[in-house]
Amino acid sequence: MNVLSQSFFKQDTIKVAEQLLGCYLARRIKGRELVGRIVETEAYLGLKDPCCHSFGGLYTDRTQTMYLPGAYSYVYFTYGMYHCFNVVTRSKKEPEAILIRALEPITGIKEMQKNRGKEKKQDLCSGPGKLCQAFQIDKRLNGKNLSQKGEIYIYAGQQIEELEADSRVGLPLHKDSAYWFLRFYAKNNPYVSVKKNQIS
Repeated sequence: MNVLSQSFFKQDTIKVAEQLLGCYLARRIKGRELVGRIVETEAYLGLKDPCCHSFGGLYTDRTQTMYLPGAYSYVYFTYGMYHCFNVVTRSKKEPEAILIRALEPITGIKEMQKNRGKEKKQDLCSGPGKLCQAFQIDKRLNGKNLSQKGEIYIYAGQQIEELEADSRVGLPLHKDSAYWFLRFYAKNNPYVSVKKNQIS
């Protein structure tokens, strides 16, 4: 297992969002390890992206993690119900990030089922809130270095050759950037949260 280097995450955000597909997210909990293959990502382009938390240079208690150098985790709570797990990219002056939207469960499936209260494998990590429940990801994991083996990290896998690009999900539709094709996913993968043309 080769943990992805910090230099990987400092590349162009769109490139990282595509190349993360096929890599593995690993989560260590009390000596056990949960692993999922990344099959869906969503890029957020910082200062120039009206749908990004750091748009226009916004710096708050929540967004300060986005101003760390690439490779750090950005975890936030949304809708008063769900956590979302993001990977910070670029540099301190370029607060961009990638939302991990879906995983294909690989290791620790029984524990994921227990954490989710669900049995069906396809329902364990097929969405950003779901995968955070399955992997017990919350704000305690905000600001973790994902290029080092610890509580949570990402290691290399076989890059997915056939991928789809589509608009992002669940964004305010009055903002033009909601329609930018910045969501990437493995074509025909059953664990993806939303397939092409399924967005209403």
